[in-house]
Amino acid sequence: MVKFIKGDITKIKTDAIVNAANSELKHGGGVALSISRAAGDELEKESRAIGFCPLGEFAVTSAGNLPARKVIHIPTIVWKTREIISYAKLENAWRKSLEFCRKEGIRSVAVPLLGAGVVGLDKERVKKILKETAEDFDSPDVLIVER
Repeated sequence: MVKFIKGDITKIKTDAIVNAANSELKHGGGVALSISRAAGDELEKESRAIGFCPLGEFAVTSAGNLPARKVIHIPTIVWKTREIISYAKLENAWRKSLEFCRKEGIRSVAVPLLGAGVVGLDKERVKKILKETAEDFDSPDVLIVER
């Protein structure tokens, strides 16, 4: 199931939420900052321990104080060079994260419009990528969250 909803991703009860991160997993703005603040210190500590995640890949931390078990971090911009993710790499990272969810028994995931805020990706194209990729999977259920 894929569903579009409006709301605050930090308040949605799912097994996992996806964070629109940067490559250094420094959660300083946009949805990443909101998720980091709501999750608390544990997410920041785990993110620092991971340190780096390239575009087209993902990293996973616990969810701290969020009503989820895991946070899946998909970088949409390189911290130092400001290189933004391509749509092909976005689809690749999203697909890999859904495969991870299936393998780990994660039955529900909430995802923001990755890269459509601060990074500047086209909102409609991102929606299409998220929806069409998720439709390739029977599980997990996906909530695509807009503010």
